[in-house]
Amino acid sequence: MEELTAALTGLEAPFRTLVDDSEWAHASVEGLVLDVGRWWTAGAETRLQPQVTFSDAFSEAARHRGGVYVEGFIWVNGGAVAAAWCGQGDRVVYGPRAEQYLGVPLSPHFCRRIQQRNGTAAVLMSKHPKLLPLLRDGLPRGAVLPGGRPGPRSLGA
Repeated sequence: MEELTAALTGLEAPFRTLVDDSEWAHASVEGLVLDVGRWWTAGAETRLQPQVTFSDAFSEAARHRGGVYVEGFIWVNGGAVAAAWCGQGDRVVYGPRAEQYLGVPLSPHFCRRIQQRNGTAAVLMSKHPKLLPLLRDGLPRGAVLPGGRPGPRSLGA
């Protein structure tokens, strides 16, 4: 967990100095995931794939009872990679093969609204300019669902 947290903190650092005095909720998408994200664990029952598209993960979440669509970052081959997966509880049910998972469980209603507005399958990870209000103001009420275990900043790290 330390590797992924350190990598995301490093990626966020140049943006943090720009927004520290601006009262933005998050300095970057990496910062948003550090602030709001939750840890997830893959187990023997996880359907791991070499690569998972954002649309596949969204479809899988809709198919699983109690499944949630999660966007965030994974730690794979010594680096942080933007990714999506289907979670249930604090487990990855379907997703990319990785050593660590840190992501935000997103409500289907919020996802569909952003996907339709931006024309992208990815919600938070799209780097679309229309995401800037989410960084400035934070995620709206009802956008984040329960799931995962507390993330790095919620533990005071």
